[in-house]
Amino acid sequence: MQVYKILNSGGLGVAGKQNELIELALTHGFNGVEVDMVDLVGRHDTLGKQFACQFLQSAKIDMGTFELPVDLGASDDDYNTAMEKLDTILDLATTLNAKGCYVSVATSNGLYSFQECFEKYQQRLQELSEKCTESSLNIGLWLRGTDSEVPDGEFKFIQTAEELLTLVKAVGQPNVGVCVDAFQWAAGGGTVEHLVAAGLSDVVSEVRLADIAESADMAALQDSDRSSLPGDSLDSFSVKLCRALSEAGVEVPMSISTDLGTFSTGTRDAIVGSITKQIDLLVAGEHPAEIKAAEAKAAEEAPAEEAPAEEAVAEEAPAEEAAAEEAPAEEAAAEEAPAEEEEKKE
Repeated sequence: MQVYKILNSGGLGVAGKQNELIELALTHGFNGVEVDMVDLVGRHDTLGKQFACQFLQSAKIDMGTFELPVDLGASDDDYNTAMEKLDTILDLATTLNAKGCYVSVATSNGLYSFQECFEKYQQRLQELSEKCTESSLNIGLWLRGTDSEVPDGEFKFIQTAEELLTLVKAVGQPNVGVCVDAFQWAAGGGTVEHLVAAGLSDVVSEVRLADIAESADMAALQDSDRSSLPGDSLDSFSVKLCRALSEAGVEVPMSISTDLGTFSTGTRDAIVGSITKQIDLLVAGEHPAEIKAAEAKAAEEAPAEEAPAEEAVAEEAPAEEAAAEEAPAEEAAAEEAPAEEEEKKE
């Protein structure tokens, strides 16, 4: 399975200027970079479209993906105000060859009940879908599985993978699916089987590889409970997901979103280099944790395999001793030689 790799610097805790991040992405074989659309629109409005797009265009690298800055659960006035920027956003996305965008789905809402909010999301996503189709953009809905608490005075909204899939089905548009943050998906009770049942090619618009740390408290998960790297645990959701996508022949934009403390001491170059290698392993169907376990086992067994050779040397020692024992017989033959000479003289 080929993969479209996106450098998601925010999900790695890697900071830098746009041109620096672009250079890192190019150096390590990424196809695109995730862009802060709010910042990009600000550059566009202040200094013009050419300035806003210059770094990505000159480097010949794609925008990749971006978060659509629209609150689908906002009041009508606030939603309409946000939508005023949509034409600019879609123009920038098309110019920079963006592969898709994602929208964060709130787990609670202070204005609408669950059903009212569901209908707002459904209606607004259908509207966005039509506009994004013209720009060949997919929309991924991002589940926030760790945000289960509902603030006082607010209504509960979508908190589980099954509820999110119900919304995707209700929208019923081919370019509206799920941005699968593997960590958040699992935190919301989601499984690979849920995605397979819904149709991987139909619902998965983007993948952010991440696993739950083995030491995490499943009853009180937080975003900081992400594992160091996806695939580093033996029971890896990311490994299962990549294998399922490969078997189904589904190719989607892919990035890694890990615990931000993982690379607190590494250089940016080393961090991004390790990330691209990890993605390549996972896409190839490999299990990094199993590879490490096998290497550790081989290292432990290596000294034991050399032991027989040492024993063989020890077994050869008696032969040398036997040769030493035969030496007196040779000396005895030498001592008999003078007696033979005396007989000849007589």
